Order: sequence, then structure tokens, then C-alpha cells
Amino acid sequence: MSLNGHIVVDMDSHIREYEDVDRTYGPYIDPKYRASFEQLSQAVAQRREAGRPTALFMHPEAIIVPSDAPRPLGVSDTFGVNQTRRVSTKAEERTDRGREPVPREVHWDPGIRLKDMDRAGVDVSLIFPSHSPSYSALRDVGLEFALHQAYHRYVSDYCAEAEGRLRWALTATIRDVPATVEELTSCAERDLNLVGVLVSPSCPDGSLLDNPLLHPLYERAQDLDLPILVHGGVLRPPYTAGAVELDNSGYLIRAVYQPWAGMTAVGALIGGGVFDLFPKLRAGVFETSAGWMPWLIERLDDGYQPDSRMTPFLQRKPSEILAGGQLFHAVESEEIHLDHCVETLGEDIWLFATDYPHAGSPWPDGVRHIADRPELTERAKVKMLGANALRLCPRLDPQSA
Repeated sequence: MSLNGHIVVDMDSHIREYEDVDRTYGPYIDPKYRASFEQLSQAVAQRREAGRPTALFMHPEAIIVPSDAPRPLGVSDTFGVNQTRRVSTKAEERTDRGREPVPREVHWDPGIRLKDMDRAGVDVSLIFPSHSPSYSALRDVGLEFALHQAYHRYVSDYCAEAEGRLRWALTATIRDVPATVEELTSCAERDLNLVGVLVSPSCPDGSLLDNPLLHPLYERAQDLDLPILVHGGVLRPPYTAGAVELDNSGYLIRAVYQPWAGMTAVGALIGGGVFDLFPKLRAGVFETSAGWMPWLIERLDDGYQPDSRMTPFLQRKPSEILAGGQLFHAVESEEIHLDHCVETLGEDIWLFATDYPHAGSPWPDGVRHIADRPELTERAKVKMLGANALRLCPRLDPQSA
């Protein structure tokens, strides 16, 4: 165990499943959708041969859903100048803030990841896909599900030889909840490295996570003792609050888009009575920073009224739900107000996360950022770095694999 005999769990690492679509999806795709996948594969290959970007999302030239080039604040018109500048993507090897790059082979060679985990002092790592929830933008829901299913097979194989140190989350196809429930049941039975269900902060149709259409998924996750894991991305489908309201200002979007998504996810799950309707269900929220959580819970408590027609299924104050152990939230290791978060909302909800190997990750220093904080008690550090993760995801315990 990496922290004085205590487990350290990185609750947010990634595979860039788009880095090599032929490797990630090709051997695993449902034969029914082989022709559709080959079209995608050919589009990527043609872009690569032409020296053009091969990103599927989050790029002005993305193959599936292009995004607008961000608008500089204080400038009325750029006349395309900021669009002609070469835009680097996460799929490139690059040094971020002076840190050494992670080789792209990490996305198909788990040995590289395990060595990096050893270097960072991480015992167990939960792996999310980077972009696959955005396949909700495809017109063919069947193809979306087939791509998710292929990724599940790929990441299951990727984690299989790591002796429980690598775990994965199933991507929910929100537009086909029955198929997701069936896939979840099947994967949970055959692979103990599956530890939870990934959903985006909002649904593809713009509805929030209180949507009753999601109740069968919540019920099945509860029955399987698997948590709902909420993780979004910047300006890629399914879009969340801020996608059109911030005038495409890149600076503001980077600052508030994901926290705003986290707020709406937490508010919808609590206010929609999800934790009351499913009293054994647990959920975690990732990559939205943590400093706003004390403020939001205060606001939700202030607005709570028993038997209100606005929240007919909410039976407890939001702070009571939080104290009851059903909702968890990830922190960024370099946030300066973690002591306030712990002091206000307690030690039992916070999760350690690095976003490895994406740009902006604190790897390999994230564990040290938490362990060296004098303002946090040793008990709080132990919980934040691993113990809380095991409460959210019991399957993360290395002994369970």
C-alpha cells in the first residue's frame, strides 16, 4: 500500500479510445456494425494521411462533431484568425506545464500505465474512456451502443492482466437504457474489474440526471452494488449548461463549464430524489473541481422544503444525503481550498483523481500534493486518497478481483 500502509486509488484516469480506433474497436465491433465502423476508420485514416487532425470531437476539424474555435474575451471579431492557428489536441504527445509527456502507447500497453502508477504511488486506477459518451451525437443509436460495447471488451482485456490494479467503468448508452441494463448485467457477471457505470452530467436530449427514463439503470446499478459515476468533458456531446450561454469564450468555458456541469448533476440527483428512490445507490462526480461543493449544498439546503411540489421525491435535506454516504466527489490535488471543503462537508465524500494521462494531470505528483498538505489531518488524507473510493466502489478493493 502506497500511503504508509494505506491504499491509494486514482479515481479518474483515462484511455484515449480514439487514439487508434482500429486497435480499440476493430477486433471487438459487433459484425452487424462492421461496415459503419469501417467508414469511421477510413475517415480517420484519410485525415492522418493528409496530415490533418484525426480528433473525433473537441476540435474545429473534428470528424464526428466539430467545435467552434474559442473566442478571445474582449474581442468582437477575429475574422477567422484564431481558427487558422494550429490547434494542438490531447491525442498528441506533449509536455504539459513542464511535465514529461506520456507515450501514446499507454492506451494499449497497460505495462506503461502500471509503471507510471508505481512512480506516482498509486495502487489502483479507475479508467474512464475519454470521448465515448459523445457517440450520443451519432444518428444511429445502434452504432453508438456497438461502439460502447466494443470499448467494454477492449478495456476488459486491457485490465485483465493487472492483478486488480486496473479497473474500468461501463459507458451507459443513455438513448437505449434497456440495452445498457442488459450490458451492465452481463459485464458485471463476467468481469470483477468493472466497478461502476459512467454517465454524462446531462442526457443527450438535454434533460438532467433526474430523468425517470434513467430509473431502470439506477435500479440495476443498485441491485449490482455498482455506483453511478458522473464524468463529462469540455464542449463535446452531450452538451451541458454553458455550451451556448458563454458566447464561446474559451477562457470562461475552461474555468466554469465543467464545474457548472457538476453542479447540475449533483442538484438533479439530489433534487430528483434519486437517492431517496434508490436508497442503496451511490454516485460519484468527477473532473468538476470541488471548491463549489460547500456553497452548492448550502444553497440546496436553503431551498429544501419537505413535501414541496418542486421536489416531490426528495425526502431529506441535501446535506443529510451527503452525510449518509451516497454521494461522493473528486478533488483536484492542487486545489487550494480543500481544507475548507473537508471542514464544511466532512472527510467522507472526497476522492483523489489525476486525469492521467491527459494534459493538465498532476502526474506524477498528485499523491504528494495531498500527502504533503499540513492543513489536512492524516485521517482525512487516508480517506481522500483511497478509503472513500473503496466505500463508493467496493469492487476497487484489490482483494475483490
